Amino acid sequence: MTHHVEDSDFAIHNRKEIVFILEDMVKHRPALNLDAHNGVSMLTAVLKVSAEDNYVYLDVSPDNRINEKVISSEEVTFSTQTGVRVRWHASDMELVTLPDGEAFAIELPVVIERIQRREYFRLNTPQGSKALICKIPLNETDTISVPVVDMSVGGIGLSLRGKVPEEISQGAVLAGCSIEFPVVGVVPLSLKVCGVFASNKTKSGEEIHHLGMEFANLSRGASNVVQRYMIQLESERISLA
Repeated sequence: MTHHVEDSDFAIHNRKEIVFILEDMVKHRPALNLDAHNGVSMLTAVLKVSAEDNYVYLDVSPDNRINEKVISSEEVTFSTQTGVRVRWHASDMELVTLPDGEAFAIELPVVIERIQRREYFRLNTPQGSKALICKIPLNETDTISVPVVDMSVGGIGLSLRGKVPEEISQGAVLAGCSIEFPVVGVVPLSLKVCGVFASNKTKSGEEIHHLGMEFANLSRGASNVVQRYMIQLESERISLA
């Protein structure tokens, strides 16, 4: 079953509109936060919407232990982190097998929220030679460099090729990280792992993981750098529109 959202000012009850919003997620595949009430969190995506069967299907974690904890939770909250935030709650989740593999199945929500507020903006960041690079120390000798693919005032998304190091696990706080911003230079920060999402594979079969990271105890100076950078990105995006 699904549950009513708390903020009725942003609630949508029209079934056709709810189906339209969810089907748009299938088309564009935005990263979706899944927060279970037993403390488990991960990144997922809407795979399929079956209005006829009244079900929504979502991607599972590569870790079966996390999947088991998710379906055993009494209630789960789903939320996007784009400019317009979409959020809903569900319970009685099932683990089912689709033609392409396993998936979470939930009943079509009877109500969802659409919240358009600046604090939820998540902007895509430049890629290629202009990409921001996040350096993450795994131990005293090993550090990996991972490109940033999106950013909000609360965290970043990273795109990691190949195997995910064991140090980058759900809920882990990674101290000693840094991002080099244009003009400003290197900004030190700590990151909390909110989710590891296997999004796709390269032509050679190498898996690419999307890592959802939350800023942990971000200093005021670092927060100002992030906000100024996002304002710059948003201004550039508007000028190109």
